[in-house]
Order: sequence, then C-alpha cells, then structure tokens
Amino acid sequence: MPSLRFPRAWLLSLAVLVMVCAVSPVWAQAAGDAFAVRGVDVDVTAANPQAAKEQALAEGQERAFRTLLERLTQPADHARLPKVDGTLYVRDFSVDQERSSATRYIATLTVRFNPTAVRKLLQGEGIAYAEPRGRVLVVVPVYVPTGGRAVLWDDPNPWRDAWNALGGGGLVPVAVPPGDLADVQTITAERALAGDVQAMQSMGARWRTSDVVVAVASPSPGGKGLDVSLIASPSAPKPFDSIAYPLTEGENLDAVMLRAVRDISRGMDTVFKQPNLLAFDRVGSLSTLVPLAGLADWLNVRERLSQVPQVRRWELVSLSKAEAALVLHTVGEHDQVVAALQRAGLGLEPAEGYWIMRPVSGR
Repeated sequence: MPSLRFPRAWLLSLAVLVMVCAVSPVWAQAAGDAFAVRGVDVDVTAANPQAAKEQALAEGQERAFRTLLERLTQPADHARLPKVDGTLYVRDFSVDQERSSATRYIATLTVRFNPTAVRKLLQGEGIAYAEPRGRVLVVVPVYVPTGGRAVLWDDPNPWRDAWNALGGGGLVPVAVPPGDLADVQTITAERALAGDVQAMQSMGARWRTSDVVVAVASPSPGGKGLDVSLIASPSAPKPFDSIAYPLTEGENLDAVMLRAVRDISRGMDTVFKQPNLLAFDRVGSLSTLVPLAGLADWLNVRERLSQVPQVRRWELVSLSKAEAALVLHTVGEHDQVVAALQRAGLGLEPAEGYWIMRPVSGR
C-alpha cells in the first residue's frame, strides 16, 4: 500500500483521533448513567436517628450494587454474582428525599459506582456483561386521559413527568425531549399516536439517533391501573407492544406511572443486553481495510466504531488518501462482533485474508 502525503490539517486531526482511538466517547457519556442506580428507597428503624441513617445508607448502597450487577449481566449468571462489599465500589451517592424521626430514617437515594472497578470485578469472576448502549433512545410520551384528548407537549402530562423522573435510563440511555418549539413543530400527539414514520425520524435526527419510541399511556377502565403501548422505530429495543399495570395496594396513578417507566427501562435493557454481552474469555482481532474519500469519511467510521463495545480498541496500521488499514481488537464471538458492527452502521465484506469495512448507507 503506497504511503502518501497529507495536508497538515488532515494530519493534526488524525493525530488527535489516534490518541483517543482506544476510548469509546459516544458510549462513554452513557456509561456514567448506566453505572448509576436511582430511586433506591430505604426505611430503617434504630436506637437513634444517626444510627438509623447510617444503617439505611449502607443498606441502600448494598442494594443498589446488587441492582447494578443484575443490570449488567444476564439472569442465568445472577446466582453466581460475587458477594462482596458493595460500598467499596461506590463512587458517590446523593440523597434525593429524606425524612426522619427519633428512631426512624426514610430516604430515596441515587448511588453512582466506579465503572472501572465494577468491570474489573466481573471480568475477574469470568461473568459476561454488557456495556452501555452508545446511541440514545428518544422517548415520546403521549398521555390519553379518561374522556380527554391525547397530550404530549401540553401540561399537565403526568406520563411525561414520570419519564423525566427516570433520569436517563440504564444500559439504554433514554432522552425525553423538553417540548420546546422545535419539538412541537416536529411531532404532535396525533402524529405520534399514528406512528408517523417521518415525524419519528425527524425527532430522532435531532438527537442523532434512529431510535425513537412513542410510549402511550392511559388509565385502565374504571381507573384500576394503567394501560401502556409502545410504537418503536425498527432498531429501537422495544420490550413489548402493550401491557396493563394494575394498581397495587396503596398505589395511586402517579405511582403506577413511575413503576411502569422503570419497568419499561429495565425491559429495554434486557432486549439490548442479550446480544451485546461481552465474553472476555473470547478475544480476537479483525484486520480491516476502510475505503476513504476524505476526512469526513474517516470521522464517520471512527464515530461508528466508538459505538461498538465489542471493539475494545483499534490500531491504525497504515493510511492513504483512498483507504485506512485497521486492526480491531474484539471480545465475544465473531458473529456477535459482526452483528454489533452492523448495528452501528458498519458493514463487513470478506476479502483475501482481511475484511473490508464501510459505512452502511442510510445510517
């Protein structure tokens, strides 16, 4: 492969890219969210308020750690998850709500864990886990009140409030549009209910994603629960088409909405997780040749590679104005790696002793 001279701007940009090639910046932003556990409720009674608070905070962190490990791993491995002191893996925590009495402490916590330490723990135990999804999923929450018209951006919309309270999601990062003028002009409640493909695509484009889910909620007949249906773009991780959430004892409609939102988020994680588990006992490499027409092509390929957790790092072997030669260092089965690249918009074509990798049109 001939070595060619590049413009200085090309080389400066390329130098920066090579320095960060081992990092996945697109999904790195989602990683912090995936390693945070929100809505951890604690309620402890002890001899005095300080003792109750200390015990509650410790128990909450331990419970959050278990929740995190189960979030990252498959159900078949939950029984053999390591029994360690979860507080050692806590990066920080915050108290979202609290109240106390002379002997009792009640609070809701958000606990954030050290991603590097948690990954090292699971790798050391030989347990496969999934990295956070690189592409955000946009949720468009439509609420249909009993006897009323569907609402999306108008207030009140308690269903949108419930999604905002989720705080971002888990393995699948969730974004709820703020309802600004651009959102209002992009999709209406009526177009969302109709599953208008063009409107959903336009909404996704604002977030640089092809994944949009219209989540429709309405009170069940007689006010005994909440009926939820999901309308999703083809590549979005959709856990179900429709489901009913009955009210539990002491639960009101706002509470069942929060429960439904958390359940849907967990379901999205489950759909995403299974094909994306990283088995670190299966490592490999792929020699690839990437056709290039210019710097824009290189930036496009580099961004898409950053969305593939199965590609742990890559090396730039050689460059020309027409192509780049890369070695991808991967984890997981070969078919899993190829499928993950495909989902990120990178297709592989076999050649003699290497692979040709190029962006898939339409992504």
